Amino acid sequence: MRQIVTFFILIIFVKTISAQATTDLAIGKWKQHLPFNAGIYVTQSNDQIFYATGEALLIIDKADRALERMTKVEGLSDVGVELVKYSKGSEVLLVAFDNGVIDLLSGSGNKTLNGVPESSIILGQKKINDVFMGNDSIAYIAGNFGITTLNVRTGLFPNTIRTPLEARAAVIYKNSIYVSTEEGLYTIALDSPANLDDFSNWEYLAGANNFPGIYDAGAMMVFNDRLYLSLNDSLFMYDGNQASFVHFEEGHSINFLSADGPHLIAGFECTGGCLGKVLIFDSNNGFTLPANNCVKLPRYAVEDETGSIWFADLTSGYKVEAPGDNACAVIDVKGIRTLNAYGIAIGNGQVWIASGGLNNNFAPLFLTDGFSSLIDGEWRQYSILNEPALAGLSDFLDIEIHPENGKIYTSAFIEALVEYDPLTDEFKVFDSSNSCLQRSTEGVNRHRTAGLAFDKENTLWVCNHTAPRPLVAFYDDGSCKNFSLDCVAERGFIDIVVDDFGNKWLFTTDRATGVVVFNEGDKDVAGDDRCVVLNASSTVLPSNEISSIEVDREGAVWVGTKLGAAVFQCDPFDPNCAGSLPFVEVDGFGANLLEDQDVTAIAVDGANRKWFGTRTGLFVMSPEGSEQIAKFTKENSPLFDNIITDIAFNNETGEVYIGTARGIISYRSDAVMGGSRHKSNVLVFPNPVRPEYDGPIAINGLAKDATVKITDVSGQLVFETDALGGQAIWDGRDYNDRKVNTGVYLVFATSGSSTNPDIAVAKILVVN
Repeated sequence: MRQIVTFFILIIFVKTISAQATTDLAIGKWKQHLPFNAGIYVTQSNDQIFYATGEALLIIDKADRALERMTKVEGLSDVGVELVKYSKGSEVLLVAFDNGVIDLLSGSGNKTLNGVPESSIILGQKKINDVFMGNDSIAYIAGNFGITTLNVRTGLFPNTIRTPLEARAAVIYKNSIYVSTEEGLYTIALDSPANLDDFSNWEYLAGANNFPGIYDAGAMMVFNDRLYLSLNDSLFMYDGNQASFVHFEEGHSINFLSADGPHLIAGFECTGGCLGKVLIFDSNNGFTLPANNCVKLPRYAVEDETGSIWFADLTSGYKVEAPGDNACAVIDVKGIRTLNAYGIAIGNGQVWIASGGLNNNFAPLFLTDGFSSLIDGEWRQYSILNEPALAGLSDFLDIEIHPENGKIYTSAFIEALVEYDPLTDEFKVFDSSNSCLQRSTEGVNRHRTAGLAFDKENTLWVCNHTAPRPLVAFYDDGSCKNFSLDCVAERGFIDIVVDDFGNKWLFTTDRATGVVVFNEGDKDVAGDDRCVVLNASSTVLPSNEISSIEVDREGAVWVGTKLGAAVFQCDPFDPNCAGSLPFVEVDGFGANLLEDQDVTAIAVDGANRKWFGTRTGLFVMSPEGSEQIAKFTKENSPLFDNIITDIAFNNETGEVYIGTARGIISYRSDAVMGGSRHKSNVLVFPNPVRPEYDGPIAINGLAKDATVKITDVSGQLVFETDALGGQAIWDGRDYNDRKVNTGVYLVFATSGSSTNPDIAVAKILVVN
């Protein structure tokens, strides 16, 4: 009978189920937005191909070529995947990161090894150059630290050989171990009575057996019962007694050798002004090339059991050549094409990323990734590679969405303001030839645009970095005007926000200026401009080096500096407006808000909580900034890096997009924007709440900070809370922290407004 009743109630809730939020991300969960443009290394199991992408792992099913992305969000311990090697005997995938950390992935989970053993030849970061699977369980790992053996079953390092030179590769051939270095090849028998870990016992192969007297040794691989190796950029083979020349490719050097199948695959990189190439050698040392020159910048390749060759190539796409196809198939993986997120804007259900950058001295990096959009779940890139209108432009720093018409405005530090209309796919580029923008007076004769902000009249304000009149207003009627900001001599304005009173808060690349606040007054009246400088001498600002500024939901202006954050809730033109430093106590220790932290980004969620990006992670603070609600770091969360470049919220869903130094990641927070009244369609999700679900239940579409009561059908109060902005969260438990019984629960939400009271009602079905 209970099953029949439950089924009947489920039918009642069908309409509620279909009205879900516009994101597939659950509250409290993370989502990666990393580029999967191409592979830099490749290995294989019996049924899968594994690509290292530089940041993560792409897995391709050999049979149907289905794709699976694996990042830190999905279980890797870090970002920066440089090399992968599969042990078929142990069924373990070794994943090597660029910081020397190793993950061992198997059916039983992920085992993380926080670095190879210490070495006497490298004091800094360890780098893994090559991995050779010596048998079913032992991997020989060559790197700048020497050679170490790793048991991929147990995760233990049996021994480490501290070579005096960087080990480029290591192989086992005829019961001896060989290691290549910049000074040649060294070897020792595995059953030698001498101590293998003492490198002085190793034999140096030079000047005899047809080895040169002086040479450089690189890639190595065992093929056809011979040891093939790179000597002075030529391919040689060695039978244990004599070395013999095989091949030399003019203008190229060997960067890899691979022999998983009946062929030896040799990769060559160009030594100047040309493309790389791959040669496929048979057992008689004859060779062919991949079809149609489909490989241009090869990094590695493997041959599978069908004779198909899978290439890791730096050009876009994942390339595979099947025998007899006479062509390479290209598997294109959709997604964002860049790690860089200097500026993020969200509106109209769209995410826009400006992918430029500046160095620590605010000099351009000449990044040509342009800007990107996430619309209806699809990423698209706009750059000089695919948009002729962007030719000559680089280092896009900021991006904004017009509040009414949805046009996109983005600033290129080199060297214009760009307008893009997503509806017509049309570009317009502004500089001094067609607008009030001016060329920089410092260094090269360029237009430098930086921070952008819209005011309530839809005027776009643009930082025209180091121009004579460095602030430009683009009015909604198509006219423009530039301003000199005479209260300060500095012209290197880099970012801007507009407060609720129309004041423009700016900061510069000068480390001693502080904050500049400007109000133009009536644009048609001359001489009514106001301008003031706020610095550490006249206010509570902990430093004059400003890193970020944001306006919260109540109109307060939060300023992030190199040494912490301050808030201004007063008229900046009042000489007594000094701001305040919220005091925070965490784990029994008190300090001013983010004291001594470089606050690189600030965002405000729907509940007016402050999200501060720093160089040590992401801090979530209460609306007043006096309570730390959460701290996310790369050590305690899937966050890719502790250096935060920008933060932006989707106020409809609560999803926050976080730019880091190692790529973009998003997180579904528990707060959304609330209005003055409840929405007509208050949504509850998930609904119904099924037995296997143990996450938060969200009630969305409420008035700002509404009071929410949940009762059973008899009217017994089960839970009460306040909305976070326009969304309330229930964990499915009662006041005694007991999971509620199966049944229908009623939601009553009352508006917090005393002048405009409002009531919303919803139902929740819980099935246990």
